[in-house]
Amino acid sequence: MKCSYCGHDNPDNEVYCVCGRPLRLGSTSSAPSYTPDPSSPFASQTLADVKRTRSVPVMPIILLILVLLGVGGFFGLRWLQKSHVTKPDAWETIDKPLYTITVPSEMEKGEMLTVQGSSYDLLDFFTSRNAGFDVSVHRYYDPEKEMYGSLTAKDFAAAQTLRTVKINDQVVNYTAREGKNYIYGEYAVHRPNYVGKSDEVWMIESMFPCPECCYLVNVYCAQEDKDEFRESMLKWLDSFTVK
Repeated sequence: MKCSYCGHDNPDNEVYCVCGRPLRLGSTSSAPSYTPDPSSPFASQTLADVKRTRSVPVMPIILLILVLLGVGGFFGLRWLQKSHVTKPDAWETIDKPLYTITVPSEMEKGEMLTVQGSSYDLLDFFTSRNAGFDVSVHRYYDPEKEMYGSLTAKDFAAAQTLRTVKINDQVVNYTAREGKNYIYGEYAVHRPNYVGKSDEVWMIESMFPCPECCYLVNVYCAQEDKDEFRESMLKWLDSFTVK
C-alpha cells in the first residue's frame, strides 16, 4: 500500500508506513502503536516537509515568463518600427499649410534650431527612432525670382552654385530626380538628435524650386540603415507637394 504522505510502498497488511503515518483513513485509536525505523529517510519527515518537497516554485516561473515576454515585446516593437519605414501601407500624409508629405506614421514632431547663417527658415522637424525629415523654405529676393522663379528642377540644378559641394570632406553632387521637380544630393553626417537610433546619419538633401521660393527638404536615417531605407526615403521626397 502506498503512503499518501511520503509515497513509500508498504505491504498490504501494514497499518503504519515507515514514516510513522497511518496507511488507512479513519480512527487509529485501536491500531497498535508504531515507531518508525530511525534509519528510514522518511522517519523525521513531517507533513509540512512532504508538502514542501512536492510543491513547485511558482513565483520564479512567473517571473521568468514575464521577463521573456518583456524581451520579446521589446525586440518585436523594434522590428515593427523598422518595418514601417519601408512599407507604404504604414505611412501617413502630413498636411501642413504650405505643403504635404507622406512618411511613416511613427514620426513625431520635434524641435530643432535653424542653423545660424542659413538663408532658409525652418518650418517643421519630424523624427523617430529610425528616420526623420525636416522642411525649410527660402523666399527669393527680387533678383532671385528673375533667376530661379521659372526654372525646372533640371535647370535649377545646373544654375546652383551648390551643385557640387564638399560636406565633411565628401563631394556631394546634386542631380534632378527623374520625372520629379526637385534636385537632391546624399552624404553621411554626424547629427545628434536627428534620429533616435544613432547620431551617425545618412542625409538626402533636396531642393524644390517654386516661382516665389525654394523649399529645402531633408530626409534621413541611421547611416547603418542607408541601403535598406534609401529607396523609401526617395519616395517620401516624391510625395512632397507644395500648396
